[in-house]
Amino acid sequence: MLAMVGMIISVPDMDGHPVMFATSLTWVIGGVTGLFAQKFLLGMDPWRFRFRRWECEGRVYRWVGVNVFRWVLKHTPLGWLNPGMKMTIRRSSLEELLRQMNFAEGAHLIGGVITLGLSVGFFGTGHRSVGLAFAVITLLVHFYPLITQRWNRGRVARMVRRQASRVA
Repeated sequence: MLAMVGMIISVPDMDGHPVMFATSLTWVIGGVTGLFAQKFLLGMDPWRFRFRRWECEGRVYRWVGVNVFRWVLKHTPLGWLNPGMKMTIRRSSLEELLRQMNFAEGAHLIGGVITLGLSVGFFGTGHRSVGLAFAVITLLVHFYPLITQRWNRGRVARMVRRQASRVA
């Protein structure tokens, strides 16, 4: 609702309210993307999103600040953005957790591509402040959550493999 109000206020003068416009549209895009992509992404094989060789130990993610981003989400009021972060995970539900993480990663990837495209489009049409607002919001709302999901998913995948090797 708040995003819709922000759109109503900012659309007539998006250059005068670039952050409100970009934030509101990003939330609308995120809601629509999540709604339409949820069934598809949750239905995928939880091992679908493969890791690249350079991702496996997580050094790159630590280097770009994933630990700082995670700390901010866990220890500030921004944690309300993802209340599921505080849930307790049982070993029996690790496969389902991987599915949920795939969904979150896929939704952030789709939303990030859309908002980054909007950023380039607004820059190209002379709305530089709106383009910059979209670029910053894409970084904070999609890029960091996406790489945090990948980093966390790698940790959960290692736990699932260890659990499977103990059972076998």
